[in-house]
Amino acid sequence: MSLHLPARRVATTASAVAGKPSLHLQYLLPRTQRRNAWFNWGRKTAPVGSEKSSFAKELTRREREEMMAQRNLDRTQGTSIFDEEIKDPERARREMEEKQGTPTAVSGTKVKEHMERAEDPDPRWRVRFLKKKVMQMVRDGNKPLTREQRIRLSEKEHKSASPPLPTSTKKLVHLSHQIVGKTVDEAIMQMRFSKKKMAREVKWQLEDARDRAIAAHGMGLGAADGRELEKPKKIQTKDGKWIEVRDPTTLYVDQSWVTKGPYRGMRIQYHARSRMSVMWRPTASISVVLKEEKTRIRQHDEKVEKEAKKAPWVHLPNRPVTAQRQYYSW
Repeated sequence: MSLHLPARRVATTASAVAGKPSLHLQYLLPRTQRRNAWFNWGRKTAPVGSEKSSFAKELTRREREEMMAQRNLDRTQGTSIFDEEIKDPERARREMEEKQGTPTAVSGTKVKEHMERAEDPDPRWRVRFLKKKVMQMVRDGNKPLTREQRIRLSEKEHKSASPPLPTSTKKLVHLSHQIVGKTVDEAIMQMRFSKKKMAREVKWQLEDARDRAIAAHGMGLGAADGRELEKPKKIQTKDGKWIEVRDPTTLYVDQSWVTKGPYRGMRIQYHARSRMSVMWRPTASISVVLKEEKTRIRQHDEKVEKEAKKAPWVHLPNRPVTAQRQYYSW
């Protein structure tokens, strides 16, 4: 039986099979790794006599090192932490000339134009506001001051609020109740020896409010100016306690309250029977109002005066007796 196959195909197949081992033996033969550089694919090399090749030949080793050093220097300048040390004198001189040529308003400048721009950014609005206030004073000049206005002119107060603290209002409100009605020094002492975690935050807030009240409003300077009372005055506070006041400018905590803040985050709380709930991490803020002891002295005097103006209380007032009968009602 004969096969009809082309003689050229049969000869090619036979030579390939004879020179190639079987498939299971090919994995035992040693392999040679072969790599091709494809990054210069399609790029023509410059001829030997061209300008690029001649320039490369003329560069010596030292010139190439200088070029690499200059390139690294330019790359590190501007954003490096050693910017001032690696800058060359020419570049520093150029930058100094540019700064002197175009001055800009920087912090701490005393230039007249810069100061006016910072203190009076909108002159037209300031003129309108002053004009409005002058008209208000002329219109209300003959009107007597109200009680609230007289109090604000004679007494001082300072309000301060803390940033959101990592606690809840339920825990922070106890510290708020503990400091209200006490002098600032006594409240700070209470927070200093308190075992509560947020006591140190409340202590810091009280110290900050005290310093700002002294610096911004001039409160609590009676002892320094010699304005103490010759004889201590005994007054009764709003909660019924009797205290002695020697300095009418002593700071005390008149009001203190707690407000809710934004949530810090959440976590999952797992329950029985494949159930879960969301636990939100709360924040709270404490606010205080500081006043001077002269406010409590005025409140005590007003209370005593009001009680003195009251009419005497009559145990059995003189009024007709009605709805009386001689028989029992049951």
